[in-house]
Amino acid sequence: MIGGQMAPTTLLGQKTSTCPYGRRVDLNGYPLSITPLLAQLDGTCYVTRQSVHTPASVRKTKAAIRKAFENSMAGKGTSVVEIGSTCDAGWKVTPENANKWREENMCKKYPLGDLKNVDDKKEE
Repeated sequence: MIGGQMAPTTLLGQKTSTCPYGRRVDLNGYPLSITPLLAQLDGTCYVTRQSVHTPASVRKTKAAIRKAFENSMAGKGTSVVEIGSTCDAGWKVTPENANKWREENMCKKYPLGDLKNVDDKKEE
């Protein structure tokens, strides 16, 4: 999506090229938070939400992608890595302002981090 269209995760009130007056529940429905649902499935072994809005978050995202591939090669189950990014051109703001907006708004609605990691479970 490179034209600033509304995405499943577009926040209520957030303006996009396809909802220029802001996302409305009655017209566009609620934002979808799929990742927590996927974390509840028995077949998933690793579900995480990451971002690329800072150098540190890019490093964490790369590590998450690596872990997902390693899980796959080890036959542990399905891994899901959700990666959030900005759309400075679509949002008509500078990259710096887009990153700041993402941190202040999107990260509150969609917190970053692991939602499921079978490696973190202790053996009983």
